[in-house]
Amino acid sequence: MDPKIKKQVLRTFTYGLYAISCADEGEVNIFTANWLTQASFEPPLVAVSIENVSKSLPMILHSRIFTINVLRSGGRELAGKLGKSALQQPDKLAGIGFEVGANGCPILHEALAWVACEIRHTVEAGDSTLVVGEVVDVGMQGEGQPLTMAEAGFKHAG
Repeated sequence: MDPKIKKQVLRTFTYGLYAISCADEGEVNIFTANWLTQASFEPPLVAVSIENVSKSLPMILHSRIFTINVLRSGGRELAGKLGKSALQQPDKLAGIGFEVGANGCPILHEALAWVACEIRHTVEAGDSTLVVGEVVDVGMQGEGQPLTMAEAGFKHAG
């Protein structure tokens, strides 16, 4: 398989941009994710792929909870800031407005909507872990369109 063509083909997939928040033992973090999908109507399940080297994955696996913040169209700067590694930039949440949700995970003030989840399954998936969560609470925070990878001009595939 030609690696250049593989990368080109995989980059034709369309994705939204989301801010996944987590909380564990009094610590919170938020990171940008794009490999996310609804996986079931009943029970309502979502799946998100999280890099194994991330700071957040151990927090999520230990606490068994996370919240998906749907980023708004026009939110490229916020997505970029949250996309920085908390291991390399521990103060990346400075100046970012959020409230703590009922599950303890941050809900961004700038989010279009949010989805609180409890882990039901995990699957090792190469350099990432696929986390399947059951939707336990949701909220809308206004009207508008969600941010997409295409709008933001980000590329993360291949």
